[in-house]
Amino acid sequence: MKDSAARATITRIKQEMGDRLVILGHHYQSDEVLEFADYVGDSLELAKKAATIDKADTLVFCGVYFMAETAAVLAPDKSVYIPDLHAGCPLADMAKEDDVARAWERIRSISSSITPVTYVNSSVEIKAFCGRNNGIVCTSGNAGKVFAWAFEQAQKVFFMPDRNLGRNTAHGMHIPDHEIVEWNPEKPQGGLADDEIENARVILWKGWCPVHWPGFTRENVQDLRRHYPGIKVIVHPESDPDTVQASDVSGSTAKIIEYVQGLKHGDKVAIGTEYNLVARVAKRYLPLMEVMPLSRQLCDDMAKITLDKLALTLTSLEGDTFRVVVEEDIARDAFKALTNMLGIQR
Repeated sequence: MKDSAARATITRIKQEMGDRLVILGHHYQSDEVLEFADYVGDSLELAKKAATIDKADTLVFCGVYFMAETAAVLAPDKSVYIPDLHAGCPLADMAKEDDVARAWERIRSISSSITPVTYVNSSVEIKAFCGRNNGIVCTSGNAGKVFAWAFEQAQKVFFMPDRNLGRNTAHGMHIPDHEIVEWNPEKPQGGLADDEIENARVILWKGWCPVHWPGFTRENVQDLRRHYPGIKVIVHPESDPDTVQASDVSGSTAKIIEYVQGLKHGDKVAIGTEYNLVARVAKRYLPLMEVMPLSRQLCDDMAKITLDKLALTLTSLEGDTFRVVVEEDIARDAFKALTNMLGIQR
C-alpha cells in the first residue's frame, strides 16, 4: 500500500470510529506515524493514558510490544492492537522469566528483605513476577520515586533489566558503588558470592538498551564540548553512568523535551536518545536554537511500525491478527505491579 493510500485509509477509519478508537504513539515513532496519534508520550505518559481512557473500546499502540502489553493490562475492557507483533525490545528480552525466578530464589535464600522492581521495558511476565512478590514497575521518568517506595518496603532492591538505569538511579539516591552489585544470568549463581549479595543494597540485572549503550559515551560528550564551547548536553538515563556524569542532565524523553523548552534563544544542545525524537525536537526549535544528536542512534524495532502497517491494522480490527492478548492470571499479577507504580504518581 502506498503512503497516500495508507493515509486515506487511516483517516477514513479514524473518522468512522470517532471516539471509539484511540491511537497511542511513542516519541520514538516516525513523524508520519505520529501524525495520526491521538496521544503522544513516553512510557509513563502513555501508561497513564491507557489506564484512564473512557470512551474508546479500541486502542492501537504505535510503539513496541511490551508497551502494547502494558496497555492491555491497564485497560482490560478494551481491545488493544499493535501494527507489528514483532516490534520487540532487545532490553526486555534480556530478562527471561525462568532466569529471573532462579536469581530471586538464590537472592531470597540470603536476604528476605528485598523488593523486586522492573523497568517498564520488560515482558508482561516479568511485571507479573514483580506483582506476585509485592514489587513494582518503574519508567525512566519515575525511577527515583519508585526506588524510594521500594526501600520503604524492604532493605534491598532487585532491579531489572537495565543495569544503567538502575545504577544511575542508585547514584541519584547517593548509594555508593560498593553497595551495588550486578547479577549476570550467564554466570553460575549470577557471578556473585553470598557476601556480595548480603552487603548490597541494590542488585542489578545485567541488561542494557542497544540504542543508549554503548552508542553514547563520555568521549562523545567531550568531543562535542570541544567543537561547541558552552553546549548543553542531556542524555537518557539508560546511558552508562560515565556518560551521564559527563553530561549536564539526564532524564526521560518527557524530561528531555521539557529541558529543551527551558533553554534560551541561541543555545546549543546535544541530546543522547533515539534519533527520531532528537530530529523532531531540532525541527521544532529551528532557528531559535541548535539541537543536535549526541550520536545518531535509531531503534530498529520502533521503525517496524509504518503507515502501511497501521492502515492494515485498522482494516483488520474484526480479527485477532494484530491483537495483543495477555493471559488472565499474568495480567492480574502485572496489574498489581503497575498500579503500585501509578499509585505513587498521584
